[in-house]
Amino acid sequence: GINAEYGKAVVSTQSTGPTKLEKLTSIAKTLGAQMVCENVVSEGLRRKIVSELTDDKSAVQCCWWFLRDHQMLVEPACGATLSVVYSGDISKHIPEDNTDPIVLVICGGATVDIETLQGLVTSLGVDTELGKCYTLEKMTNE
Repeated sequence: GINAEYGKAVVSTQSTGPTKLEKLTSIAKTLGAQMVCENVVSEGLRRKIVSELTDDKSAVQCCWWFLRDHQMLVEPACGATLSVVYSGDISKHIPEDNTDPIVLVICGGATVDIETLQGLVTSLGVDTELGKCYTLEKMTNE
């Protein structure tokens, strides 16, 4: 999820069924939906799904860092996925002795270009100098 409104919808969905948002308020709209179908809710309750929330600034910051680290331009919806890795929050959900691969789908995006990303970086006051991918840092230190 991206913002507090979305976070409330996720919690409500897990306990009562699909909840409709009035509108998507995040800049990361391309993977968003105002309402999910009942089957998605059922599957989410049946499986162990872990949800992490991030904000627009963190999502854009991770887009910038991913561009810097991997020379691949991605949109903010993808940056939201990346934020769990760049922040290190992914470690809260993975045992330290884990040797299994962790897969993130990095989708790129047709809705962003470098000028748009730079505009978002400027308007949100994103720090473009710091940040290191958690998994790369962890592997480097071992």
